[in-house]
Amino acid sequence: MNVLKSNLLIIVFLILANSANAQPGEYPKSSPNDNGKPTQILISFYVLDCGEINNKEQSFTVDVFIRLKWKDPRISGATGPIPLNAIWNPNIQIFNLRDVDTRSPEVVTILDDGSIQYIQRYYAKLNCYLDFKAFPFDVQTLPISLVAFTPDSVELVYENAGSEKKFSIADWKIEPVGPKNLENRANLFEETSETIIRQRLDYEFKATRFIQFYYWKVLAPLMAILFLSWAVFWIDPSQVGAQIGVSGTSILTLIAFLYKLDSILPPVSYLTHMDHAIFSALVFVFVAYIEALISTTLALGGKQQLALKMDLAFRIGYPVLFLIYIFVFWIR
Repeated sequence: MNVLKSNLLIIVFLILANSANAQPGEYPKSSPNDNGKPTQILISFYVLDCGEINNKEQSFTVDVFIRLKWKDPRISGATGPIPLNAIWNPNIQIFNLRDVDTRSPEVVTILDDGSIQYIQRYYAKLNCYLDFKAFPFDVQTLPISLVAFTPDSVELVYENAGSEKKFSIADWKIEPVGPKNLENRANLFEETSETIIRQRLDYEFKATRFIQFYYWKVLAPLMAILFLSWAVFWIDPSQVGAQIGVSGTSILTLIAFLYKLDSILPPVSYLTHMDHAIFSALVFVFVAYIEALISTTLALGGKQQLALKMDLAFRIGYPVLFLIYIFVFWIR
């Protein structure tokens, strides 16, 4: 029994000794500046990759290193990595974050000039507002938004940025734009509650969609369908079955093509540039069908010459209007 009591006392003593020597308790948690001035947080970015821009989710994925540096003279003489949560830190988070996987340890290091440095690698899915009115000629802005959630006064200062020369994303051209300082204001509960103000820094990229895919996957099939509907004007209007058959086939082919396009068109409540082009093609095909009905009716009614003149007029006017359509919606 005495041996058991002795062992328990030794264990308790060791626990108390380790608690007294724990590292986190040695560092201050209050703001470094007690003179009312904001603490400057220097922020740097290095983008390793931009993997995907999701039209439906209005998001993009990015693999990025973010470095934070600030001054805290109280721990400038410390050595070795220090846990981030053991010291005062600006609690900077990615504001437009949807999902994230961090790849580096949550530690800070002390540089030779006494600055505190924190580097983290994020593989993150970020929210972004995508405007598809000009789709597929659209140019989007992709921000990495950082907000300091500490209640202490801080100033977010852009230091520098870099990136790899090529990204794995295939259908966009990604170019850095630069930083933008903003201010987040939030009233979380009621109109009478206190407005929370936080500093925010956005580092933005410009994403330009490559148009070649849509030339081959959308424009070329549309042209084939329109030329098919144009062929009806070269058929003798007395050939009712041939004229109606060609016109009906054009409409059915276009409807089937529209179902195929559903997978590549952004699901938005407004009409895009592409939608206007598709609806224009639908109008062309429908007009050809109506003209075929009128010309065959005239031919059957004994007005063969009038039906031929109508077909001749459409032979010339149809491609002219088609070229105007191409210029308006596709040539820039």
